[in-house]
Amino acid sequence: MGNYFDLSYLIKTFPIILSYVHTSLLITLVAGVIGIVIGSIVALIRINKIIVLDKLAAIYISFIRGTPFLVQLFLAYFGLPELMQKLGYQGIREIPTLFYVFIVFSLHVGAYIAEIIRSAILAVDKGQLEAAYSIGMGAIQAYSRIILPQAFSIAIPTICNIIISTLKGTSLVFNVGVIDMMRKADLMGANSHRSLELYINVAIIYILLVYIISKLSTFIEKRQVGYQQMSNL
Repeated sequence: MGNYFDLSYLIKTFPIILSYVHTSLLITLVAGVIGIVIGSIVALIRINKIIVLDKLAAIYISFIRGTPFLVQLFLAYFGLPELMQKLGYQGIREIPTLFYVFIVFSLHVGAYIAEIIRSAILAVDKGQLEAAYSIGMGAIQAYSRIILPQAFSIAIPTICNIIISTLKGTSLVFNVGVIDMMRKADLMGANSHRSLELYINVAIIYILLVYIISKLSTFIEKRQVGYQQMSNL
C-alpha cells in the first residue's frame, strides 16, 4: 500500500494546496455578489414582463441552464477575445484570464439566482406590494424596501446551495489556465507521480469550505426566522 499512498506526502503538501484556495474563494465571492445583482434584475424583468427584455431574459436563462458549464467557460475564453478583436480592441493579451472566468461565473450564477428570486418574490403576499403603492411608494422603492428583503429571506437556503455549487465549479477553471488548487495538484502530481494524495487534499479543502458555508447558511436562516418571530409579536 505504501507504494500507492503516502500519508506523510499528503500531510506535507496540504499547506501548499491550501495556499491556492484564495483563487476559488475570490471567484465564488465575485460571482456570488455580481450574480445576485444580475439575478435580482432579471427576476424583476420577468415578473413585470417588460417588453423585449423579458424575452431576452428568458433566452439568457435557457442558454445558461441548458448548456454545460465548461462549454460556457470555453465560449467566453475563446470567443470573447475574438469578438473584441473584431470590434477593434487591441489590448486582448493584457486582459487576465480571471476576467473571463468572472464573467462566466457571474452570468451562470445570475441565471439560477434569477429563477430563485422570481419564485421567492411570487411567494411574498401580493397585498404588501399593493400596500406599498397605496402609501405613495414607487415601484423601485416598493421592491427594494418591502418585497426584495422578504424574497431574499425566503431564498437564503437555495441561494447558499447555488453558492456551494459555484465554489465546487471553480475546480474547472484550471482548464483555461487559471492556477487554482486543482491546477497546482495537477502540476505537482505530474512531477511527483503522487496525484492521489494531492487530489485527496483538494477534496478535503472543498469539503471543509462547503461545511463552513452550510453552517453559515443555517446561522443566517435561523436569525431570519428569529427576526420574523419577533416582528410578529
